[in-house]
Parts: sequence; C-alpha cells; structure tokens
Amino acid sequence: MSLYPFQERVKALLHQGRSVVLQAPTGSGKTRAALAPFIEAFFDFPPEAFPRQCLYTVPMRVLASQFEYEYRRLAESYQRRFDRCLEVRIQTGDRPEDPELLGDLVFATLDQVLSSALGVPYSLPESKANVNVGAVLNAYLVFDEFHLFPPQAQQTTLQLLRLFGQLSPFVLMTATFSGTMLREIAHLLGAEPVLVPAEEVAWIETGGGQHPRKRRRLVWREKVLEAEDVLRAHDRRSVAVCNTVERALALYQALVERGCRPVPVDHPVLTPLYEQVRAALSPDRHRRLLEEAVKTLREQMADASETTPWVMLLHSRFERPHRQVKEAFLRAECGPQTGEARWQVPSLIVVATQVVEVGVDITSGALHTELAPAASIVQRAGRCARYPGEEGEVFVYAVPSRSDGAPDHAPYLSKEEIALCERTRAALEERSGEVLDFAAEQALVDNAHREADEALLKAMREDEGRLWDLIGEGLIRGEASVRPELIRRVDERTVIVYDAPEGPTEESPFRYEGFSLWHGTLRGAVRDLLAQAEALDLPWALRYPVARGGEEEDDSRTPVLYHWLDVQGPEDISHSLLFAVHPALVAYDAAQGFRLGVPGDGRYRSPLTSRRRDEKKLYAYNLESYVQHAAALRRAFEERFRNRLAWVAARTGMGDLLERAVRLALALHDVGKLQEQWQRWAAKYQQEVTGEAPPFLVAHTTSQTPEHREIARHIRPSRPSHAGEGAFASARILWEALDGRDHQPLYRATVTAIARHHSPFLKEASPYRLHPQAQETVAEALAAVGDGSWRAWASWLMTKSTAPNLEKRLLWPPLEKQEWEGWLLYFVIVRALRVCDGKGIEEE
Repeated sequence: MSLYPFQERVKALLHQGRSVVLQAPTGSGKTRAALAPFIEAFFDFPPEAFPRQCLYTVPMRVLASQFEYEYRRLAESYQRRFDRCLEVRIQTGDRPEDPELLGDLVFATLDQVLSSALGVPYSLPESKANVNVGAVLNAYLVFDEFHLFPPQAQQTTLQLLRLFGQLSPFVLMTATFSGTMLREIAHLLGAEPVLVPAEEVAWIETGGGQHPRKRRRLVWREKVLEAEDVLRAHDRRSVAVCNTVERALALYQALVERGCRPVPVDHPVLTPLYEQVRAALSPDRHRRLLEEAVKTLREQMADASETTPWVMLLHSRFERPHRQVKEAFLRAECGPQTGEARWQVPSLIVVATQVVEVGVDITSGALHTELAPAASIVQRAGRCARYPGEEGEVFVYAVPSRSDGAPDHAPYLSKEEIALCERTRAALEERSGEVLDFAAEQALVDNAHREADEALLKAMREDEGRLWDLIGEGLIRGEASVRPELIRRVDERTVIVYDAPEGPTEESPFRYEGFSLWHGTLRGAVRDLLAQAEALDLPWALRYPVARGGEEEDDSRTPVLYHWLDVQGPEDISHSLLFAVHPALVAYDAAQGFRLGVPGDGRYRSPLTSRRRDEKKLYAYNLESYVQHAAALRRAFEERFRNRLAWVAARTGMGDLLERAVRLALALHDVGKLQEQWQRWAAKYQQEVTGEAPPFLVAHTTSQTPEHREIARHIRPSRPSHAGEGAFASARILWEALDGRDHQPLYRATVTAIARHHSPFLKEASPYRLHPQAQETVAEALAAVGDGSWRAWASWLMTKSTAPNLEKRLLWPPLEKQEWEGWLLYFVIVRALRVCDGKGIEEE
C-alpha cells in the first residue's frame, strides 16, 4: 500500500535530516507516517544515514500494547521479505519486557522514556541510572498523542528535544494541536510543521475516492449520560466514554438492568487462558493466547439472539490478563473489517473510560461521551465513523453535579482544566448539529485550547532556568526526586487486596498486582470503609506498610520487615503510595473489575505480579582472562551496537573517532582489576573454588552458586575497587589515542564512562599499583578490540599512583546548554560499554 502525500512529506523531511511536528486527523495514518521512514531506512539505508533504533512514546499503556501487537505481526512479514529481523519490543509499567530499551522498535509509555532520558529510569535500579540515556540519544524518537502528556511532561519533552535533537531526529504529533501550539513548537524546536491539507483529508476519508466520505455529526445534549440515551441511538456498534470509573460502572450496570447481555468474560472456560496470558513470557506466545481467548469468547456468544445487544465494560481497574483480553476482543469486534477479519457479534455496546480515547483502532455508529477538554472530545470522536464510507453521531453530555451543585468535572479538576472544559462546552453548544470534519475539529480545538496552549508555552519560557536545573539534577546527579516535577505528579495510590498481618513480615507487598485509584477517591472512601469494617466486626479496613530494617549498606542479608499500620482517617492516605484493603470490603470479577467498598464473598486476593520488583538478576560467571573478556565485548559491540553508533558518529561529524572511543572503553574499562591486590584476591579465590590458580590475569572468576559467592565474601584481603582506578590508569592512553588536545569533550566522556561503568556518580579513585604483567595484558586487549597497531598505546598506561586525582579528568557539570557536548557523548559511550559488558558476561 502506497503512502499518502503527507506521509511521503514526513518521510522526505526526516530522510533529509529534518525533524517534524505533525498534525493529522484521527484515523488518517499518523503512526504509519512516523514509522515508514524508520522501517525503510532500517532495511534499505546504510547505518550512518538514519538511526537503527526507534523509540515510540505514547501516554497510555493500551496504545503501546496495540502498536506492539500490530507491528510485531508486520515485522514477521518484513523478515520473510528482507530475510532480516526487525526486533519489536514493549516497555510499560505492566509489561516491563525491555528495561534497557534494546529492541529495534520499542513502544513505551512516556514515564518509561522520559525517566530514561532524564537518567532516573523507572525500569532500572539506581546503579544503572546512566544506561538508558544513550538509548534515547541514539534513536529516532516518536512522541505520539502529545496533547495527552501531563503539562510538566510536555514542557520536559520540549526542552529535552532542544538538547537531544542535536543527535536524535524526531516526530512530535497529535490530531489536536491548536494552531498556536503547532507553529510555536515547530519554531522552538527548529522542526518542520506538517499539517494535512483539507483536500488530502477528504481524499483519505473517501479511501482515495473509492467510498463516500465518512461523516460524523456532533450533538450537544444538555443532560447527563444515561442508559436510555445509549439504547435509543444504538445500531450495531456503540461506544460510551465516561470520565470516571465509577460513572462507567454505573452506566454498565444500568444497561445490564435494561436487558443488555454482559460479554461473558468471566466464563469458567476462560480461566485457564487468563492464567496462561499472565504467565506468558514470550511476546509471540502472549499474542497467540490473546487470539485464542478472543476465539473462545466468541464461541460462548455464538448462539445468542441477534437483536439484544451485548455490553462490555473496559477501564483501568482490571487485572492485566482480563484487560488485555478485553482489548483484543475490542480490536476484533470493533476494528477494521479487512481480509479475514470480520465482526462476528451482531450487536455490541462498549462502556469505557479514557482508556479508549486514543490509539485504539475501533469504530462505532454512535459515540457517547461526557464533557471533557476539546482535544479529548475530538480524540474520542475518532472512535466513531472512523473508516471511509461510514456515518455516525457523536453525542456529548453535560457532567453530573456534585453535592454542592457545581459540575463534577473529575478527573479534570484543576482551575485551568475546569476553565478549559467550560470553553469546550460553549464551543460545542455553538456547533451542535454540525458535521464534525477535520476543519471543524481544528476550529473546536483552537477555540477551546488556544488560551491554555499560550499559557503553557509562556510558562515554559519563563520557567526555563528552573527546568534546566531540574534536568541537570536528573542527568548529572541521578536525583529521582525530579520525576514528579518533570514527568508527572503521583496523584494515585495503589490498592492491593491482601491479608495484611498483625505483626512484622518479610513478605514484600510490592510483589502483588494492585489497582490504581486517584488519591481523592481513596480518601473519600475511608470513612465508609471504616464503618463497614465495624459493622462486619472486622479487625481492620485499610492498612499501609512501613518498611524497617535492612539499612546496613554492606549487609544484604539483613531482611526488610514490613509493619502494617491501620488507616484511622482520610488524612492517613498521605502517608503511603500503597495500601491493603480487607478482602471482605471489595468485589472483583472479570466483567466489572475492582469495586472498592462493595462487599464481596471475601475470597478475592490480588495476584502476584509476573515479575517481582524486589528480585535482583544474579549473573553466573566463568573464569575468564582479561583479554578474553575484552574480545567478548568486541563481539557484543559489533553484533548489537556498531550499526547504531554509526548514526551518532555521522551526526556529530566524528566519524571513526567515536567508534575508537567506544572500543577503547571496552578494552580499558577493567584495567583497575589488574591491580596486584585484585589479582592476588582472584588467585586465592580461584584456588579455593577449583583447586588451582589461573595462569593469566583475570577479569572474572568462577562464580556459579550461592556457595561461591559466600566464599568470595570471606577471602582476605578483599577485592579493591577498580572502576575509578582503571579510568585514572587509562587516562593517558585515552588522551593520546583520541587526540585529547583537539577533542577534549570526547576524551573526558570516555574517561567518565570507564569510571562510571558500575556506579553512575563515582568521582574518586584510591591509590593503586598494577600487576607487573598489566602493560602487556593491556596491549593484548587493545589489539583484541582494535588492531595490532593499538598495542603501542599500552606504553602510556599509568601503572601506579599514591594520590590519583580522578575528578580532574572527569566531565564537569555543564553551566550552559552549549557545554552539554561531552555529556551527550558520555551517555552514548557508557551505554555501549555497560550493555556490551552485560552481554559479554551472558556469552561466557
């Protein structure tokens, strides 16, 4: 299928080295516009012409899951066509399958990408804080549905792109930029604005003239959304979007009471499939299980009447397998009918929250939604009459009133959001009855959002100094406290259904899959929960954990004990981000999800997560010489990173010099292990474990079992630190090999990468003396990662120092934006070094 003209324009601009700010209507192919340039370059271009990795950032997990599902299938066809693999991965909070962002095409949520870009990754421990920044710098970046990013994440993304855009081409896109936002962002970022012309929109909406133009009519309803409204307008497919889980649940229950049949997602035949979906580690197996679950679900619905509609509820408070099966069913029964993909359920109503607002490729004949900001209304409307030739109606309803009579705009509760909703309401009233085409959508967004967008851009300009200070705190110092300021504030609490014990316990509550509730929702439920617990004679209603013990830095064997404290009142919700609720005070099933304060049978408990956050990956090491280890890292680099590095080398104008810096880091990063004391320890340990000392200088000793690790802890004298010492000892080699006089940022970046290949913030080195054979060993390692001519550089090795001043040779904190060059190079080099170091260990 050929590209649309606007997609060709985006591709041409990116391949010319320009970045793009794109606005295109829902359903017009924004995702393809963003990914076609990458996929073509991946298979057809030399590696220096375009990045060999793409990070595709979305605001919601459901989008990442859908895109990963679609493009994994496409990647299979690419492999058959090109005989080469495009590795598609996903990284979200509930599917943390690529924590180091290694895939060729990675779909990830904004929290994962921005935290990685800021050097405070959610997906990795603090000891690996410097690993993922280089992934963002080395990649082609896509930021989709930008209007749904929290305001602080919008500002952070724009500032980071001003810095990272020096290396990383990008596309920033949404269907709902205001004209002000589109022009201002493009100017700020030095990017090319692309707006799809009206005539091209018409051509797309008619399928290239093959069908009548799709039409959706906008209707404002001065009333709250009720079940009768949905049933009155229903034909084959209807979608109703509520702003809160509680209102979606109430609407779903009202539709069931009026005769709609619940989609049988809680049928016992599906139970084993849900458990298999939860346990599936292979993405391909996960996809096949979802397809099997959809097939099974359809079989349970096959004999029903064609006149009575089915109804399904979808929101954020379902267990992961239940939510994923529902999403797969929704794609199958409301998605495009092409080839063998045909709807099989005669009549279906979907009640949902914002989880279907963007990215979900579905359509309906009637779309019902509560009042929300105009950009959200337009996105929701994109789930109605989505495909060429379709017609539909979009009904927008007033929100209910609170107890004080004011409109309940939850979750849009800030002063700015409420004002935005009211401007949207006025614009909708004015346009009620009109056909909502792309031009009308743009007018609606401009009228409602122009003022808010101008305020956002003004605030970002006025606050630029503070933003850069916070970005520096993350990138340079690894301060995780910047996350709420730069990504999103944590306004939610996690609730698990759990038998919280009376006394201390070693069991971590973070092992359990929980449900996210807005803190105000949980706070508002406290008094009712306490009253219910008293009426049922329960010992407690809500509890929160306090961790004690395990504070000794050098004693990992000291257990952490969790003490559970009772919630006494609403104010206690501020004391923790995680709470346990008594099992008797909740209800859960696959049809309706988690309901707080609805007494159930008391049998439900939160399941264990598929991947425990408190587990550490322990490598098994084989005995390996220093030179063998360097050679293993060279193989890992050439297999995984060399092609990816080529783009940055070309973009910076450094060419082969940047690759030389990485190879030198691979050869020299463990020079500190060549200390006499380190090698004495290694020989003594190896003698005790295997009965013989190694005949060479060691990089890794045999360490396969817990018993081996216990022996290592008791060998005396213990191993000295090595990363800072190795960086200092190698500094003169790097100065000479990289022509440090003319390339000082690259020189300092490489020294810093070696120093920080274990600890991201290390600044010091201890006195050291290298082994007499160290210089010859380093010469062999240099030859192993480069060529024979590199051996001569070993003569510059500093074999001893009584007072090594490492900090003098490291990168200095940048004071101005133009001083970031060395840091950007450092993050690229240290990523290649640390990932290859890990891959080299796995290879052993």
